[in-house]
Amino acid sequence: MVNSINGKLILLLCVSFIFTLLLSFSFLQIHSAQHKTTDALRFFSGLQQNIDDLRSQLWLFAQRQDSASFTQVKLSHQTLALKLEKQSFYTQRIFNLKKLTDDMASLISQEQRLSIQSNRLSEQQINQARQLLRYRYNILIENMSEEVAYLNKKTLDSNELSITSVMLYSALGLIFAAMFVLAINFSIYQRFKIGFGRIKLGIHELSKGELTHKINSENLDTEFRMLASFFNNMTSKLDASMVSKQALQQEVDRQTSELERQKQQLLILSEKDHLTGIMNRRALEKAIDSILLNAKISQSKVALFFLDIDDFKNINDSIGHDAGDEVLQQVSSRLQACTRKSDIVGRLGGDEFVICLGLVDNFDQIAHKAQTILDSLSTPIRINHSELSINISMGVSYFPFQANTRDSLIKQADEFMYKAKQIKGSGCFDGQELLAHVDLLDAAQLNK
Repeated sequence: MVNSINGKLILLLCVSFIFTLLLSFSFLQIHSAQHKTTDALRFFSGLQQNIDDLRSQLWLFAQRQDSASFTQVKLSHQTLALKLEKQSFYTQRIFNLKKLTDDMASLISQEQRLSIQSNRLSEQQINQARQLLRYRYNILIENMSEEVAYLNKKTLDSNELSITSVMLYSALGLIFAAMFVLAINFSIYQRFKIGFGRIKLGIHELSKGELTHKINSENLDTEFRMLASFFNNMTSKLDASMVSKQALQQEVDRQTSELERQKQQLLILSEKDHLTGIMNRRALEKAIDSILLNAKISQSKVALFFLDIDDFKNINDSIGHDAGDEVLQQVSSRLQACTRKSDIVGRLGGDEFVICLGLVDNFDQIAHKAQTILDSLSTPIRINHSELSINISMGVSYFPFQANTRDSLIKQADEFMYKAKQIKGSGCFDGQELLAHVDLLDAAQLNK
């Protein structure tokens, strides 16, 4: 027997194909036998109609004894004879019918000669001759009908025998094929059950941590032998490379801690400006949203400063981008020094900074805070053994009086910042008045 499930399935497919062919051949043979029988019965039925027509014409001729009736008799006989002569499938069966038709032709010829000799014979002789002919007509017609009936019966018997024979051989073939298919299916089931049981046992042992268990591949089909080989190789490699549970847990804990540390670092980097170390735009917007939410809940006030370094592009162009970066870093440090830990300081981008003061009790202190920021930023910045003074333009907006959302709050402060740029020196504008102002000349004299 084939020692492979795939081979057994292919064999089963071939047997099923032969099974199908046998069924198709059986139905084809039965259909062919039925078709031949139908054609034969139809042909013999046509012959019977021709014989009945000939009988009718002979009866009319016997009644009328005229030439027209005799002509119809000859035409009916010629039709019957021509039909028997033209067919080529039933030559052996209709031999007797042809002989009877020839005999009928002989009688018709005698009838015709009798009509010609009627002048030389007496009326009694003619009547006797015609009675004899009619008697022979009737005998031949009856013989023809009996012959057709016999042929019909013989055809039906032959068809029954043929169909019985086909069905018998087909049944024997189908029984043999069915038994063969059943044997193959039973073999596949038994072999599959054995192979599946061993594979299942191996997986069960592996689930319990038994890495030394091996699947016995003896007397298994090819597919299960391959699976058993793969399983045994896998358990061998796992057994060789397996560390203790404690060491593995320690390694998992170490990698988890490392991943958590890296996650925190990435979180810090994602929320810090890479140059200044303060909040970037993303973290700044998130923090402002949180302050505004708390302010809405506690019904407190919020003030937001928007700062911009005047003529920062000239600083980059004149003394270099490194100096510009130093200016941004110094501004960030001073802003952090001027604010509380609860306040938010962030860089939107470029030379734009935002300070958000949360939980403000009274907006009257905003002017003092703005002046403190401007004073701190007006102190000259040392760069490469030289000092650089900068002007700051600053706008401030209030929540909830001037804006109710983060974007509108920033936009309002931005607009006020541009109005502060119109003032000489550094200034802070809140939309109604100049809250704070520092002139670089005055700042220089104060520093002296």
